[in-house]
Amino acid sequence: MRGLTRTICFALAIIVPAFAGAEKPVVVLRDSSPAGTLTVREIETYLYISTDQLADLGGGKRYFAPKKFKESLRLWGSRVVFSPENPFVVIDGVPYNMGLPTKLNSDGLMVPLAGFFESFALATNSRVIIGADTIRITTAGTSQSGESSAQKEQKPAAKDITGQKSRQKKLIVVDPGHGGKDPGAIGPSGIREKDITLAIAKYLKDELESRGYQVVLTRESDRFITLSDRSKLANQLHADMFISIHCNASKNKNSHGTQGFYLSPAKTSEARATAALENKVLLIEDNPIIDNLDELQFIMADMLQSAYQRESSILAYVIEQNISRRTGLEARGPEGAGFYVLYGTYMPSVLVETAFISNPKEEKFLSKPKNQKKIAEAIADGIDQFFQNINH
Repeated sequence: MRGLTRTICFALAIIVPAFAGAEKPVVVLRDSSPAGTLTVREIETYLYISTDQLADLGGGKRYFAPKKFKESLRLWGSRVVFSPENPFVVIDGVPYNMGLPTKLNSDGLMVPLAGFFESFALATNSRVIIGADTIRITTAGTSQSGESSAQKEQKPAAKDITGQKSRQKKLIVVDPGHGGKDPGAIGPSGIREKDITLAIAKYLKDELESRGYQVVLTRESDRFITLSDRSKLANQLHADMFISIHCNASKNKNSHGTQGFYLSPAKTSEARATAALENKVLLIEDNPIIDNLDELQFIMADMLQSAYQRESSILAYVIEQNISRRTGLEARGPEGAGFYVLYGTYMPSVLVETAFISNPKEEKFLSKPKNQKKIAEAIADGIDQFFQNINH
């Protein structure tokens, strides 16, 4: 993604429904034909529907995997997977952020109405209009250029000299957290966050370049760089992605796991604490830009930047999942928080807390080069997944 060009290939229109009361029937129309009726329920002022109803709508069965704590169903040929209290839905293997978490109550698993159908539109290249008493789903047909989807698919893919499918070179800025006079968090045995992040970043650079990406590091040695200069570099280079690498820390030495973060006001005390920890470097910068870290809440007023929030949240999710898969570290679940290093980046941007350096076991894990390389490979896997399946 260069500049401000968006690549989402769907048409979506939402009219805020004028629902009155706790429940209301809504007719679902698919390509102008009635597909079924949903009963919409209000939960905490938001509109939800049950997965039972979605399964009936799609004419399929629901499957619940107790060990994975996941529920799946088929909806018009697509496989849809939900997790309780999770805002992400996976449709045909690709994660989408619904904006609100699923809820488990006496009616079963409930999913956010608008968030789900918006995600379904993204996944299936459809047009969805949510009205006061109807939901209209129209399969995408002809583009504005007059070229049908089928015609586009028949076009031969560009080939490179090796005969493989060509991929436009993406430019990724990788940011090793901390450095110089800012050591970051320090583990029980004295290992410094700034050294671990630089080592992982160098492995990541080599791995990504071997996969055909262009990579620039914000620092290649133990030197201090302000938070604003890191994001500024990504913007100056018109990067396609910004990845800031860190190690988490907590007063609770048993805290563990890997986690991806994107820029958003924090919704949990743990997310706020993590952001505050990483933002502390502002206090030792020569010319700090802000005095009150709480002022980071104003980021949501920047509509240009918030255009990338959905993509960033999905990127955080896939990177976290891949780190967990390759390393065995527990995936804590992606969250939004006010990380200053991500502010002002006009591209998909995430901060990756690889593991807890304050946890003796995970500190030992992070100190080993083979594990640093595993983490780098996992981040690269997530980046591949994002560009191949999501940002197209």
